[in-house]
Amino acid sequence: MNIRKHWKKILLTTTAFFWASCHYEDAAQPLYGVYCPPEGCGEPELSSSSAETVLSSSSEAVSSSSMINASSSSNVGESSSSEKVASSSSESTSSSSGEVTCTPGDSVVSYYPPSYSADIAKMGAEERAKHAGVEKIDSIQQTMQTIPQCLAQLRMELDMFVALYGAPNVFPKDEVCSDGTTRPTQEYLNYLKMKEEWEKNKPALDEECQKIYEDKLKEIEQNVKKCLATSNPNTDLTICDFDAMCPEYGVDSKCTYKYTCNDGVTCHRTAGETNMDCTNKQGEKVTYSKNEFDKKYYTKNGY
Repeated sequence: MNIRKHWKKILLTTTAFFWASCHYEDAAQPLYGVYCPPEGCGEPELSSSSAETVLSSSSEAVSSSSMINASSSSNVGESSSSEKVASSSSESTSSSSGEVTCTPGDSVVSYYPPSYSADIAKMGAEERAKHAGVEKIDSIQQTMQTIPQCLAQLRMELDMFVALYGAPNVFPKDEVCSDGTTRPTQEYLNYLKMKEEWEKNKPALDEECQKIYEDKLKEIEQNVKKCLATSNPNTDLTICDFDAMCPEYGVDSKCTYKYTCNDGVTCHRTAGETNMDCTNKQGEKVTYSKNEFDKKYYTKNGY
């Protein structure tokens, strides 16, 4: 009884193991009859070599794709850049071919700098005063047979004109351009601005010049009075009228200067010579050098 009881248990256990084994193998088989490997028919895990192959392949694909995209992008960039360069070059050529060029015109402007012009104006005021002084001396000596030596010397000094030399600035007034237009030069625009400033300051300069004239003339009048008051009759100069006789034609012809003096002496001098050939009122011939003559005689016109 007991052995049969245990046998049944053994049979049941064996049967259970058998069914369990068959269930495992059947579950491992696919329904369409292909035999599965021991590891089963599910998604197999990638081996390291397979993973490397797939990753390598994937990397190459990505790299290839990136290179294609980069190449495409580069080509597009290069194309765009080339188009820009070509466009810029075309515009430059167009600009170069259409550039407006200008050349100086025929009209010119000539002027002296303001500082020089101011000096000229001041010098002119002084020269006017000197000219007025000469006229005053000439009016005085009209009533004299002799003239004080100091007055003659003063007149000679006043009659000496001091020139102020300088070259003017010259520049083109306008320029003619290739597009058919005419426009003022920058120098001319600067000149107009300078001229405007000059006109603005001219009243003050005129006032200064008037003062220069008055002060100089006053100085001359004082010297004339002083000379008349202190003159020595023994050193007075005899006044002579002066005439110049010059041939109208002839390259080699020379002028002859004639002096008719208040003491009855007449003298002649040829241009270029220093000696004065004179005849006194008694008819006697006398020769003076120019320096000797000037110490004794005064030429009325200060020639």
